[in-house]
Amino acid sequence: MKKIIRAVLIVLVLAAIGGGGYWYYRNHAASAVSSASGQTYRQIVEVKQGSMSATISVVGQLEAQQSASLAFEDMSGTANLLTLAVQAGNVVTKGQALATIDSAPYQQALDQAESDLQAAEETLADLKTPATALEIAQADVAVSRAEVQLQKAQDALDDLVNPDIASLQAAVASAQSALTKAQADLLAQQQDTSAREQLDRLVTAEATPTATYNRLAAETYSDAYYQDRLQLAYNKMMDAQDGRVTYELNRQSSLLQAQMTIRKAQTTLADAQDALAKAKAGSTSASSVLALAEAKVAVNDAQVSLEAAEKARADLEAGADATKIATAQAATDEKKLAVSDAETALAGTQLVAPFDGTILETDVAVGDQVTANTTVLTLANLKTLQVVASVDETTIKQVSAGQDAVITFDAFPGQSFTGKVLSVPLQGTLQGGVMVYSVPVSLAGTEDLSLLVGMTANVEIQVGTVTDALLVPTIALQQSNGAYQVLVPTTADPNGASNAVTVEIGLSDGTYTQITKGLSAGDQVLVEIKSTTSSSEDMGPGGPGGMDMGGGGAPPAPPSGGAGPSR
Repeated sequence: MKKIIRAVLIVLVLAAIGGGGYWYYRNHAASAVSSASGQTYRQIVEVKQGSMSATISVVGQLEAQQSASLAFEDMSGTANLLTLAVQAGNVVTKGQALATIDSAPYQQALDQAESDLQAAEETLADLKTPATALEIAQADVAVSRAEVQLQKAQDALDDLVNPDIASLQAAVASAQSALTKAQADLLAQQQDTSAREQLDRLVTAEATPTATYNRLAAETYSDAYYQDRLQLAYNKMMDAQDGRVTYELNRQSSLLQAQMTIRKAQTTLADAQDALAKAKAGSTSASSVLALAEAKVAVNDAQVSLEAAEKARADLEAGADATKIATAQAATDEKKLAVSDAETALAGTQLVAPFDGTILETDVAVGDQVTANTTVLTLANLKTLQVVASVDETTIKQVSAGQDAVITFDAFPGQSFTGKVLSVPLQGTLQGGVMVYSVPVSLAGTEDLSLLVGMTANVEIQVGTVTDALLVPTIALQQSNGAYQVLVPTTADPNGASNAVTVEIGLSDGTYTQITKGLSAGDQVLVEIKSTTSSSEDMGPGGPGGMDMGGGGAPPAPPSGGAGPSR
């Protein structure tokens, strides 16, 4: 690119030199003055009024205005390309599926995100919903239970700290009495003769129906009458057996209950005696110290439970505070965002065309591993093409949006097309030590051409046009201390005295430059062309041979605010 820019600039300068020299030779007689380094040709020319157009010529590349390199940008980690439905050259429509990766992990992530959102929404709804009468009643019951438990724990602690000896002694006596009564009840049941007599009567009553059934069962009849008599005898025998068995089971149950009552009474008596012994021994024993500590812990635990129950009851009645609701709302919003991200990630497992276009190339194949940074394919809308012209930093200030352009292609010689500068970028890229700006230029009239993205284009941008302007030959300009000057002769003799006049310039087409301040129509300026040889025989029909321009070097180019020379 740097070589191209330099070549273009050299062509422009040579064109300006040749054109200016030819103009002077054709229109004026030059006066030559010898010098040590050659001859200096001087000519007096008149400032003219006229129109002028300025252009710059640059090289560009054909691109699609609408193009995209597509990738699975919302995926995480790596995945294998599952499908690739297109290939280079395919025409696709907006929304068409182009490629996919496995969506199962992303569907699972979405399901989990939706589940988390549902839980967060339920929590928020619960906080915003007032407590029901049933919930408050249940909280009241919990408070009452905690109060009862606390009271029991406190009573147990009080009994350890301040034991009631008289009550303990009474408890021992009561337990002893209960044990004695239980033992007497068991003995009375064991010695009850009426129970034995009742059992004997039941056994005797069972014998007769049993014998009758056995006798009938031994007979060989099979008629219905016989079967009825046999069934009746069997029922009476079973009733008698049921009565006896039931009586025996009830008697055994009563004896067992009496024995259990004795054991309970024995346990109660032992506990009462132990409690009385501990109370009399005082709180100095190891067991008493441990019991006291356990009782204090029980009281503390009961107190904590009561406070928690009371707080829960108060919270139910007051409802959730603003902080809790705000926290729950923030959690819900976060879960919603997670669901949205998961939905986006799931949708991103399918690569779809963002616009109508043509597949330029595919970069991967089915089965290849891809990441979020892997370009899968390149898509472009070939119906809307543009040329991206490369303009260097010395010329970019002359370019502005809306300027007309003429475009040609090396691939289609002899044909030219029109366009306009679409925009001027604010940032360029450094190429070979020169800052180059990519300027997009529209392209019209190429519908019937087989243009390909990437083709080289030659762009001539119309940077400005002036009418009724003051014009001087570009080679008449000199530069001194950053300002532009022309030499104004004081006599009609080109070799006579002259004054340097500071001027301000506008557009330039290379041959002529517009003067915006410092001269008037009809003024005269002096042009000096210095030859590198001393012989006038080098003069040809195209102008003085081997000449360089006066003023100590090449004529200065217009400033960046104006326009540079054309080709």
